[in-house]
Amino acid sequence: MKFECFATTVMGLEDVAAEECEEIIGAEAKPDVGKIFFQADERQIIRLNLASRTLHRIFITLARTRAESLEDVYEAAREVDYTMFIGAGQSFAVKGERHSKDKPFTSMDMAASVGRAVIESFRERAGVRLKVNLDQPDVQLYALIRDSELLLGLNTTGKSLHRRFYRVFHHRAALQPSIAASMIRLSGWRREELLLDPMCGSGTIPIEAALIALRIPPGIGRASELALHKLKFIDEAEAREVLEEVESEVDLQFSPRIVGADASPKSIEGALANAEKAGVLRAIRLRVGDVFKLREWVSEAPDHVIMNPPYGIRMGIRKIREFYEKACRSIHEVSPEAKLTAIVSKPTIFGRALEAAGYQVTAKRQIMYGRLNAFIIMATSR
Repeated sequence: MKFECFATTVMGLEDVAAEECEEIIGAEAKPDVGKIFFQADERQIIRLNLASRTLHRIFITLARTRAESLEDVYEAAREVDYTMFIGAGQSFAVKGERHSKDKPFTSMDMAASVGRAVIESFRERAGVRLKVNLDQPDVQLYALIRDSELLLGLNTTGKSLHRRFYRVFHHRAALQPSIAASMIRLSGWRREELLLDPMCGSGTIPIEAALIALRIPPGIGRASELALHKLKFIDEAEAREVLEEVESEVDLQFSPRIVGADASPKSIEGALANAEKAGVLRAIRLRVGDVFKLREWVSEAPDHVIMNPPYGIRMGIRKIREFYEKACRSIHEVSPEAKLTAIVSKPTIFGRALEAAGYQVTAKRQIMYGRLNAFIIMATSR
């Protein structure tokens, strides 16, 4: 059975997520604000939860309609038949998000309204009153109001997919893995090319690159935790079959050339722990190394430099400008032909540093990184 679906992702990277979705399930995906829309059957939903590197949560669309008031929200939610997805003995919860300042109700009001509608709808059809469990529900629903559109979805994922299973060491400025994976896709890097991250922190970019190179789906490390296993319509035998299919595509025989370095020994120690947990320790060379002294330890010019340099929030404009200029010059000296991809919060300052070092900016896109406006910048040598 085909379901109308949507999935959330980073704002500004919707087209990247849509492209990846199409590759994984072979169906058209349409980008929207912070999400994508597509159709998928049960097997495709399971596969997407296991294999996606850029998506956060995958939902089955239960309602998508215009809603101006809480009454509209309630009526739309009550029309849905939940008996296919929720068992009579299961509990549920609703998360509400209101992205419309002109609405005279809160996200909590909306969640409560949907919750009442779910209870009434289920009781009318099954004669049973569903239990609400806000802490550990069996089934999670999501209600979003943006402008005057209500989007009601069934969460098949649970905790966001960007929370990778390998994060045993947490750097205070660690890059979100879904953004790292998107940057790698945008860079055009191929798995046989040499990739360098000279400021790797806890190793997110090298680890995500290694997972891609070895074709290890990031979801298999937490497959048993996916919310879809508690959904009434999911066939567990089929879920195991899809997992086995995905696992069979892993290529541990390939030897990628991925290097990560950081000036902090503590960060490299953490990166090594994360890489080991991810199962890619042998596929990455991680070492202590200063980005300003690349000539001392880079023995082969990389094809791609992908990095998440300090944003400079605590450094001040003058210091971050000097840092960027010095780092970009050092990178250009050892890899004048490399393609450079970076995420920064001060694109003008970073762009000038690139130009001073001999690069030209070829692309720039703005994304929302939490509440911060960030920019992914790509550059090549002039």
